[in-house]
Amino acid sequence: MWATELLPGELAQTLPTPRHFEQATELVTEQMVAQAGGCGDDPREHLDVLRPYVEAGFDEVYVGQIGTGHREFFEFYRESILPQLADQHVGAAS
Repeated sequence: MWATELLPGELAQTLPTPRHFEQATELVTEQMVAQAGGCGDDPREHLDVLRPYVEAGFDEVYVGQIGTGHREFFEFYRESILPQLADQHVGAAS
């Protein structure tokens, strides 16, 4: 839904018309999106993206749901992601 997010360099800021943005987003592939961060319902993908921040000592990291399914997103994080990050954070603080 935010294909311009992965456009290289300043391309996402310099195009003159919406049509140009539509054309430029053809450069963004599904593989690029998959490599950019945690996507889908596999907790490992999300944890792989978030763990380095926990290990580096961050105490806040912002994540977001792009698209629909916000309730499911929050349930997924509450049940599958946050408990594992909390366990890792406690382990790192010991």
